[in-house]
Formats: sequence, C-alpha cells, structure tokens
Amino acid sequence: MLQELTIQNLALIEKLQLNFHAGFSTLTGETGAGKSILLDALGLSLGERADSSLVRHNTPRADVTAQFNIENLPNVQMWLTQHELDDEQDCFLRRTVTPEGRSKAYINSRPVPVSQLKKLGNLLIDIHGQHEHQSLLSNTKQLNLLDAYATHLSLTSACQQHHQAWQTLQQRLKTLLENQADHQNRLELLHFQNSEFNEVQPKQDEFETLSKEQHQLSHAKEIQNACQTAYEAIEEESGAAEKINQAMLALEQIADVTPLLKTNLTQLNSALIEIQEAAGEIQQHASATELDPQRLNTTEERLSQLFSLAKKYNIDPSGLTTKQQQLQQSLTELTQSEDSLDTLKQEIESAWIQFKKHAIQLQQSRQKAAKKLSKVVTEGMQTLGMPNGLFEVRLDILETPNATGLDKAAFYVTANKGQPPQPLAKVASGGELSRISLAIQVATAEIASLPTLIFDEVDVGIGGGIAEVVGKKMQQLGQHKQILSITHLAQVASHGHSHLQIEKQTHHEQTYTKVSELTTKQRIEELARMMGGLVVTEQTLNHAKEMLEIAHQATK
Repeated sequence: MLQELTIQNLALIEKLQLNFHAGFSTLTGETGAGKSILLDALGLSLGERADSSLVRHNTPRADVTAQFNIENLPNVQMWLTQHELDDEQDCFLRRTVTPEGRSKAYINSRPVPVSQLKKLGNLLIDIHGQHEHQSLLSNTKQLNLLDAYATHLSLTSACQQHHQAWQTLQQRLKTLLENQADHQNRLELLHFQNSEFNEVQPKQDEFETLSKEQHQLSHAKEIQNACQTAYEAIEEESGAAEKINQAMLALEQIADVTPLLKTNLTQLNSALIEIQEAAGEIQQHASATELDPQRLNTTEERLSQLFSLAKKYNIDPSGLTTKQQQLQQSLTELTQSEDSLDTLKQEIESAWIQFKKHAIQLQQSRQKAAKKLSKVVTEGMQTLGMPNGLFEVRLDILETPNATGLDKAAFYVTANKGQPPQPLAKVASGGELSRISLAIQVATAEIASLPTLIFDEVDVGIGGGIAEVVGKKMQQLGQHKQILSITHLAQVASHGHSHLQIEKQTHHEQTYTKVSELTTKQRIEELARMMGGLVVTEQTLNHAKEMLEIAHQATK
C-alpha cells in the first residue's frame, strides 16, 4: 500500500509530503491546480520516463520518494530479497532528475537501474488513465485485458517461452539449409586441408623445441671452441686456478704475521672451488655438444616444412596444432550435418507440439474468462446508464499462431436493444466508449493482484446518477484495495473514505501547489464548490452535506 509521497522541486511543487490511507481516497481541485503533477511525481518514483522540464525553475534537481508498506505483499518481498534490496516491512522508491535530464533511481536507499524501479513499480501500483479508452480499440490491448482478467500469467509465460524455443530452432534450421548450398564444396575443401595437416602432422610445441635444437646444432663448433678456451684459461698451466693457488701460498706465509689476511685466504679458497666447478661443467658441456650435420639438416627440413604450412594458412607456426583441431572439428560438424538436420527437424516438431499444448490450455482459459468478463462488463454498462447494453468478448483463431497463442480477441458491444453487437470501434460514441472503458477497468480492477489502483479522471463524460454509481463502485473496491481517484465529479468524490484537495497558490510572485487532507467541514465546502460553480450558496452547502452523508450511510 502507498503510504507516503514526498516531492521536492517538481514543477509547481517546492516541497510536499503526502500521507495516504487504506480504502478509497479522492483527489480534487480546480483545473490547472496540479493534479497531473502528483501523477507525474508518482510515475517518476515508479520508473517512468524522466522529463527534465518538470524540474522546478532555478533548482538543482527534482526529488521524489514513495514509501510503501509491503507487510502483506509476499511477491514484492520475494522480489526485493532476490535482488538483495530488502529492508524490513517498508519499501522506499526514490528518483532524482536534474534540469539537464540526468536521472538516478534508488530502492531502499540503494542505487539501481531505472528498469529495476519500473519492474518493482509494476508489482505495486496500476494506473488507469483518462485516455485509456482510446487504446481499447486495439485488438492487442483487448487480448492483454482479457489475459489480465483471467490471471493466467503462468500460461501466457509458458506459451511465450515455448514459441520462442520453436522460433529459435526454426532459425537454426534456416541457417542449416542455407549452408547446404555450398555443403559439398566446403566438405571437399575441409578434406583437402585436413589431408595437408595429416601429412605434416604438427605436434604441440614442436616448432619451439626444434627451433632451439637447430640453434644449438648450427653453433656446435663455436660452442666447443669457446668451452675449450674457457677451460684452458682456468685449468691449464698458468691458468686462473694456478694463479689463485700461487696467491694463496704467498698469503699463507705471512698469515700468522697479519691475521686479517686469513679472511682473504678464505675468499680465495672459495673462489678457487667455484671456478674449478665451473671449469668441470664447461668441459662437460663441451663434451655433450656434438657436431651432427645430419641431425642439423633433418631439423632444418622439418622446420621448413612446418613454416611453409603455417605461411600457407597465414598463422604462426606455434598455432598449427590449434588450426588442425579446428579443421577436424569443422569437418566432423559438416559430416554430421545431415544427421543434425534430421535431429533438428524432430526437435522442431517436438517444440511445436509443446507450444500447441500450452496454447490450447491458454485458449481454454481465455474462453472461460471471456464469458465471465462479458457478463461482468455487461452488468457494469447497464449500471452506467446503458440499460440495454451488451458486451461480448469474442475469440477467433489466428491464421498464424504467435507468442500470444492461437487467439485474437475482439470486443463487441451494443448499447441499444434489438441491435446486434458490433466491434467496439464501430459502434461506440465518445461518451459510450468512456463508460464502457470504465466498466472494463472496474471489472479488471476487482480481480487485479496489485494492492493500489489509481483512476485518473476516468469518469470524464459521465454525470448525475451514473457518477454516483461510479463513486459507490470505487467505494466498494476500497474495501479490498487502496483506491486513489482524481475526479471532477462531486458524486464520485463524496464516496471517498478520505479526501485530498489540490490548490494552486501565489506567494512572493512564485506559484506553488498545495495539497491538504480535508476535514468533514472542508469536504462539504469542496463538494459544494464542485457542484455550485462560481457562487456557493447555503443551499449548495446543504446539498453537499446531504450527498456526503448519503454516500457514507452504507459504510457506517
């Protein structure tokens, strides 16, 4: 349930905090007072498109926060938990908009994408607009309304999912059939390419290993000579080892005289050991290095073979094994494509059967809902000044089934006895269409799962006793849901459990919108204004008082 709406710097509103109650609340005010601004503000908090022109002049941003009590809304609690946005039993939706059009969204003080704000808003509030009757002429809208009335979301979702799965398989089949055109040419090419790789048979890391070996073999003589020279410089007569030994012998003779030189003796001894070890390793390396022209020639031929294949396919030699695997996989896939084609056709047939199964279930549910909705809207029309009104929801089979199922819906009506029902767009006048729309909206509102419903001047074009019927109907709805209605009709406003008045005021050459919750005395005055025009007489006030008392007799 919507508990509070806080607005700052939005259009004519500088700062406003509105508290809402359970039941049926009415919002009234003179034309231009700013009733639409409240809906714009609420729409912003629910994730509607941001309009920078709504930001109050000379302010940095507009800021709107809507607070909801979700204690009895397990689906909303679950959604918040799944998205890690839960916060006890209240839910805060916030939106800011700058004059440059930049917008930010928050759920329970956490920044979120506007799309998430909109998804959550769709679980909390449904707004019925005053121009909604115009969209009723669309067959798509009519089918959506029927589905909403039937409350079979699981069926519509399943139907869409199975149709999407079928379409995806169809697209794969189309691609596969298109590829069949050059199937043979590509198959021959892949066979030839695979044969080239099979002939060379590249191995993983082979090119790198052979490159290192070729480098070693091609410099074998140089390596041997260098090792021999180094070994002789260390171990041969007058070599480094002999020189160090001489130095040690000289120091040992005076080590007792100069003890500090013992450290140098230790260092020279360590150096001697290390260079002698190095000399041994150098000699071993020289012995291990062989002059093998035949192996060098074999290695260079293999490298040339690998390099030529890599150059032909415009790849690095190190990637030859990867390329070979890709070719083998492509060849396997292409070889198996005929089997895949048969399998795919079977999958398509199975997917279509699943879609038809769920579409038929959806069709049956729609047929039941169509009968019930036809009856309820017919009764609603008859209470709204069309005593001979008749409403029918007709379902026909689509020539080509789609994600919505097998059906197309059409609303048929007649307002006159003896006249056969005709499509809604052909027979309804503006006033009739408005009342039929209201009857449909009230019918669907009764079964809607949303906790809060807002009616924005949907009673335009009606008056008198019919308006009183509308007020009673909304009052009844308010016993089960939170109903907010923006209205110009006193007959409707009198039935509200609470009444908010919207006024436009000027202060210091600035215009402001003010919203006040009315006391009983103020309600009578507001109802009298709505009925009486420019001059409110005592008689009008008495009439308004009587209207308010009668409207609430049934609720006492």
